[in-house]
Amino acid sequence: METIIQTYQLTKTFKDATIIKPLDFALQKGEICALIGQNGAGKSTLFKMLAGQLRPTAGDMHLFGKTGRDVAQARRRMGFLVETPVFFPNFTATQNLEYFRIQRGVVEKKRVDEVLEIVSLAKEKRKRFKDYSMGMKQRLGIALCLLSSPDCLVLDEPINGLDAEGIREIRNLLVKLNQEKQITIFISSHILTELQLLATRFVFIKNGVIVEDISKDSLQEKSQKQLQLTVDDTAKTAQLLEQTYVDIQFKVLPNQVIIIHNHVECSGDINRLLLDNGVFVREFRIEARNLEEYFLELVGGNGHD
Repeated sequence: METIIQTYQLTKTFKDATIIKPLDFALQKGEICALIGQNGAGKSTLFKMLAGQLRPTAGDMHLFGKTGRDVAQARRRMGFLVETPVFFPNFTATQNLEYFRIQRGVVEKKRVDEVLEIVSLAKEKRKRFKDYSMGMKQRLGIALCLLSSPDCLVLDEPINGLDAEGIREIRNLLVKLNQEKQITIFISSHILTELQLLATRFVFIKNGVIVEDISKDSLQEKSQKQLQLTVDDTAKTAQLLEQTYVDIQFKVLPNQVIIIHNHVECSGDINRLLLDNGVFVREFRIEARNLEEYFLELVGGNGHD
């Protein structure tokens, strides 16, 4: 499996604040990896270092296995949407991309039409940029990333500020690029739910530190249902659960509430166990775990971007 991005103790300090603490991270070919964190967690700073817009304070970075002076060459195989691209408002989509094609030395003139087709803007290519919707502007930004036929896209908050329709369009586009063109994607957002349907891997960052790195399957397991019980005796309930289910995972909350994370399929047996042992169960319900809340706890808090 080819490693596209590899960082070794990559660090970024501004004045006296360390925005990215020594970071070890690897992105494999074919992944759609979501980087999730609050605004100010360091997402943009990391992406700008990958893009070569910021110099790391310490540590090392390999792109496609290349390091040192060869990184700039390897970067050409990547498309970055890190800052909002500055398009000319009075130019059409075609004119804007033609300008960047010449500026970036992309030889094939037909590439402009190809990328507009890929991002479903071929029918809108004669419309002026200033008349585009927010979603169309973002798709044109992705078209710009695709001009040089990259193997990897690095996209910083590309769905920020989009409506549900715009988010769906970007999501479908990225899945298509990943599956049909085998493009590896590294994408950031501060909203987990927007990326849940897209990513194959989720990396959570808080104050410049990766606090969780989890596959889609594991994430789905975490979002499985849980049992919520309200009982008259939490200590006795906890004791009964631990005696009966060796690997039981639960937490005791205030107001006599117990949340059970696993063995949800045994809900009937658990209810009977408690009743048979004289625990009065006032409320017993199964609810889906709110992933957004789980990860807000994980990545909550403030930082700098």
